[in-house]
Amino acid sequence: MGTPTHLRNQANRGFFYFEQAEMGLYVHDSWKVAPRTTIDIGLRYDRWAPYGEKNDRLANLDLNTIGSSFQVVTPGTTRAEDISGILPSMLQAYSDRGLSWVTADSVGFPGRLLPQDNNNFGPRIGVAHRIGDKMVLRAGYGEYFWTMPLSQILQAARTNPPFNLRFLNLIASQNGAEPFYGLTNAPTSNQVLPNATVDISQGGLPSNALSMDVWDARDWKDNRMQNWHFTFERELGPETALRLSYIGTHGRDLEQKFFPNAREADFNYVTRTGEAPPGNRDFTRVNPDWSLRGTNHTGFSNSHLLQSEIERRYSNGLAFQWFYTFSRVLTTNDTGGFTSGGGNINATNGQSGVPEVQQLLGAPNLSYDERLRLGYYNSGQVPAHRVRWNAIYDLPFGRGKKFGSNSSGALDQVIGGWQIASIGNWRGGNWQSVSSGRYLFGDPTLDADQRLEVTLGGRQQQVFFRGDFNPESVTGVDQAALQALVPSDRGQRILRPLNPVQGNNSIPLILNDGTARFTNVGDTVNWNARNFFRGPGAWNVDFSVFKTFNIFEDMNARFSADFFNAFNAPMDVNPNSTSGLIDLGRQSNDPRIIQFSLRFNW
Repeated sequence: MGTPTHLRNQANRGFFYFEQAEMGLYVHDSWKVAPRTTIDIGLRYDRWAPYGEKNDRLANLDLNTIGSSFQVVTPGTTRAEDISGILPSMLQAYSDRGLSWVTADSVGFPGRLLPQDNNNFGPRIGVAHRIGDKMVLRAGYGEYFWTMPLSQILQAARTNPPFNLRFLNLIASQNGAEPFYGLTNAPTSNQVLPNATVDISQGGLPSNALSMDVWDARDWKDNRMQNWHFTFERELGPETALRLSYIGTHGRDLEQKFFPNAREADFNYVTRTGEAPPGNRDFTRVNPDWSLRGTNHTGFSNSHLLQSEIERRYSNGLAFQWFYTFSRVLTTNDTGGFTSGGGNINATNGQSGVPEVQQLLGAPNLSYDERLRLGYYNSGQVPAHRVRWNAIYDLPFGRGKKFGSNSSGALDQVIGGWQIASIGNWRGGNWQSVSSGRYLFGDPTLDADQRLEVTLGGRQQQVFFRGDFNPESVTGVDQAALQALVPSDRGQRILRPLNPVQGNNSIPLILNDGTARFTNVGDTVNWNARNFFRGPGAWNVDFSVFKTFNIFEDMNARFSADFFNAFNAPMDVNPNSTSGLIDLGRQSNDPRIIQFSLRFNW
């Protein structure tokens, strides 16, 4: 106790001072080309300068030379030695490790480490045609641009060398000839906290590849989205209208994760050489010094949406809106605006990275575009079906209303003036995938009437899809019916490891010396389909009752009773991506919450 196995002295700047100039120009005009037809035409130009840091505390790599160089590029003419916040000891440690640095101007690199995109011209056109007194047709097209969110650069830049350094002191294995040193030798006084320290005189940087987030300056662009729509509107009655729309989008030049200088997959290395991979897998990289995660602008997306809306404007004490949307959204990247995105070659959360050829099983010679499409699948953030509604209604009680129209002043204050409001939604399940740590040998999906309920570990579960679990470990179910879905023989399950006996994804390969080596294929792109089934749906209704009491001419009070998740209906969580089981003892939404409030205004 008190003897650490790892110690780190981490140097990092506590803040950034980012700078960026933004400019937008827009021209627009409207023409009434016929008594019932109007055309709007516009053009917008957007220009964002590349982000800069006031003290030049950023670095990038030249991806054209990473195969032969272990070097970072600093902004403009600023040398790494002149950047504030970098300690000489940090630079010395990186230099001892072999890292070097050059200025952008000295190697013809963009001064702010990324090139300027000056091509953001977005045309806009809209047409409206009135068919009759109660019907209108509308159509439109536009192109839109946006720059990389600042938070993504911030998160990526925090850990890049030479601005971030971790000195390691591997106390537990400091004697290389004795790998279990920490278990077989009593610690000395300087190896126990609080005396244990990191000896930075020994450099401390490990020999394995250094990690870095790199921005691809070779073809950097701002994100672009094309949007078009066709809409039909019709009046249904007094203050009530119907709107039917088709909306399509095409995104291109979107931020995309990729993995330059990736390690060669073990399977590919063994089949290519006939030898076991080296102990340090970084030696299978083109450049063993770099472990890189890159961002470029090659991502793309497509969406098709059908929308219907019925709206009643407030009249006679009632207003409401009702919406239904059918969506089909496919994308190569769903990274949010507040994260740089983890990204890996088998990600199914919208942060899929483009693999290198050596990360594909068998290393087929696929082009970059072909490898990019391996991560093009249904967005996990947009359900196929969604219904939303909201309404407000004046209760028919009190003076001048249907009930109690002749109420006295005191009675009217009690029963009159009450309103109710509601907002709610229903959605189908989001698109999901099975675990990339298992492999599919068929279709695991089940219809609703095939999903059995079982008891596992004292908790009620539902078999949402044919997953990988031991059916004999559950109770409260017909075992014959269950094992027809998930057999006891692991080798017969639809979702399973490649090596069901050892419980991993290793397969035997024959080496040059004739011996068999079990080689894991988990570092290759999994053949499983991505986001091909929909998880459980969800719905919710919020409800409110409220009334305003007039106290004096310039004073009133508003009382509200709000009911969130008014029906207290539990919504199922998503199934476990490996077992396919839903824990019915958990719910994805909050329970009913009731809130009372009284607000005075004067």
